[in-house]
Amino acid sequence: MRTFMKWALVLLVPAVFGVTGRSAEDDSMPEGATVKLLLLRQKSVQKELKLSSDVIKKTMEFTETQSEAARKAVKLDEAARKKEFVKLVKENEKFLTDNLDEKQSKRLNQIMMQFTALAHLTKPEAAKELKLSDDQVKKLKELQTESRKALVELMDSKEAKGKSEKFAKLRETTRKKILDVLTDDQEKKVREMAGEPFKGEIEFEEHASKDK
Repeated sequence: MRTFMKWALVLLVPAVFGVTGRSAEDDSMPEGATVKLLLLRQKSVQKELKLSSDVIKKTMEFTETQSEAARKAVKLDEAARKKEFVKLVKENEKFLTDNLDEKQSKRLNQIMMQFTALAHLTKPEAAKELKLSDDQVKKLKELQTESRKALVELMDSKEAKGKSEKFAKLRETTRKKILDVLTDDQEKKVREMAGEPFKGEIEFEEHASKDK
């Protein structure tokens, strides 16, 4: 499960949506519904959404199954891998639709945006909606690379103690840097889109690193 959960940790930070060297064609990268499921594994997110114990149990079991399927999929040839990931994404979307109500889905969308802010802001459609200048987009992409490097270093650190605290600090530092790039009007619009700040703690799933 190491590969899948490592992607999870990379995703759970506002400035990161990939790892150094990832190409645009790499379809093994979780996004969309998959990111939401990774967030749903977190106790803080479960509490925020007020998930029932039954939904929590289903979520943990489902994501374990999907992570194993994703691990196997990355070993397939390109055509088979793409086909398998399309299938997994559809299954992820169905799970979310079947198990979350409208209010929970909306809040999860907001939390996801807060954790993948740069990935969202550097997309052409978002840049157009917010009227970001070319210089702003360039700065956000540079910040994405910078934050990505910092997170990978944190992930690769052998010192497990204090990782969650360092991760939270990195998130906050990145958030401030993002806001410094935006104008007041752009910042206001982004805050409206992202909703109330999510203050829950994100824990590193150290046990998930034992992949053979």
